[in-house]
Amino acid sequence: MAVAAAIILLLLSGWVNDHPWGWLLILSMGLGYWYWRRSPAVPNVASPQPALDPQFIEKQLAETQSLLQELPPERQASLQSAHRQLQQRLDNPTVEVCVLGQSADALNQVYQAVATLLDRCRLQQQTLATVPQADLVLLTVRGTLTGSEFEMLRVLQAGHYRVLVVWCPETVQERDRVALCLKQQLQDLQIPEEQLVPFTTQAPELLTSRLLHYLSQERANLVLAGTYRRAQQLHQQAQAALNHYRQERATPIIERYQWLAAAATAVNPLPLLDLVMAGGLLVRLTWDLGQIYQRSFGLADAEPLAKELLRLMVQLGAVELGTQSLGQWLKGNSLTYLAGSCLQGATAAYVLRLSGLSLIRYFETATQAPSLPLVARLQQSLQWAQQQVGRSPLQTLGHSLGLPSA
Repeated sequence: MAVAAAIILLLLSGWVNDHPWGWLLILSMGLGYWYWRRSPAVPNVASPQPALDPQFIEKQLAETQSLLQELPPERQASLQSAHRQLQQRLDNPTVEVCVLGQSADALNQVYQAVATLLDRCRLQQQTLATVPQADLVLLTVRGTLTGSEFEMLRVLQAGHYRVLVVWCPETVQERDRVALCLKQQLQDLQIPEEQLVPFTTQAPELLTSRLLHYLSQERANLVLAGTYRRAQQLHQQAQAALNHYRQERATPIIERYQWLAAAATAVNPLPLLDLVMAGGLLVRLTWDLGQIYQRSFGLADAEPLAKELLRLMVQLGAVELGTQSLGQWLKGNSLTYLAGSCLQGATAAYVLRLSGLSLIRYFETATQAPSLPLVARLQQSLQWAQQQVGRSPLQTLGHSLGLPSA
């Protein structure tokens, strides 16, 4: 409104007509005001937590259990133990409270004050070295937030932890000034002021009453939120373990196809890409890896995926057509036939290894961005695979032979 008023005053005063560049200034001010109005500020807040109920968490645990079932028994034992513990938390809710902070004195004072209040609770204390596994966190501070305390609060807020900032003032003289600074810091983090609780050993009533309120009125919500966080972490651990196990199974398959492609290309007069597709090597590799990653498609479904991947390799320069032509030319001369065969064989091995790693990445990340088009997901997977194997067929051949990198 102030900008609009300024423009109107300039027009009424006749100042614009008296200055040749006046209209340019008016136009600039108008455009700036329009752009400011159409670009609302985006607050920096954590993504909202989904509405929680036991059924929602049980569904998450069921999805995790399906991942664990694919692992061999010896690899799922510890994860299954954590899974059972989360199931028990839903049946027998116990609130876990963590007293967190940098000052050992403040930690001990708060710990001793609340230890006698906690019925059906587990109490722990730790420093800021790791993010706590708890349903309710009491972050103890001596004064204004330090950098590490501020960062820990950001992490806890992003993880939807329930936090009370317990302020243990060191001196009475600076209490008002520190309180004002602390409130401003919490406001910057969009943490409500009521989550700041002053505490002294002489007057612990405010903290204890606030804590008893949480434990009596919000016990179920605290346990559900904490269990959901653990369920998400367990799901990520199970997915990582399953990906590692699948990669172990996929690696020998990729290496077998590498050597098949290298051997076939070395003795065959067909161009490399024609041979790879005509012999069905890439299609078979796609199908074999799809079975490991629980993709229910047949050879006919694997062929379009293999063709699209090979097209992207040529388009993005992952397969140098000049190298193929050089290999064909060398094989046409009896004196250089062996060199041409080795070059084409190395290129074929590179194509199959790059394809295999691209497909592994594609299958692993397929559920992360389901709306992303197939070509975009394949391109991202191919670029990731190039970073793993390098851009030279001879590097890949050396890797397969166990030779050190240059």
